[in-house]
Amino acid sequence: MSEWQTLDFKPRARGMVVGDVRWLARITDKVRAKMEGRLGDYIFP
Repeated sequence: MSEWQTLDFKPRARGMVVGDVRWLARITDKVRAKMEGRLGDYIFP
C-alpha cells in the first residue's frame, strides 16, 4: 500500500474547477476513497 493510501482521507477544495464543474474533483476524491475503503468517518451523503 502506498503512503497516500495510508493517510487520512481529505478531499480536494470545494473551489477547484474541473471541466467547468466546481464539485467534480471533490466528489471524485470521495468516490475513490469510498471504493478503496479509506473514507473512514468522513460523512459521504
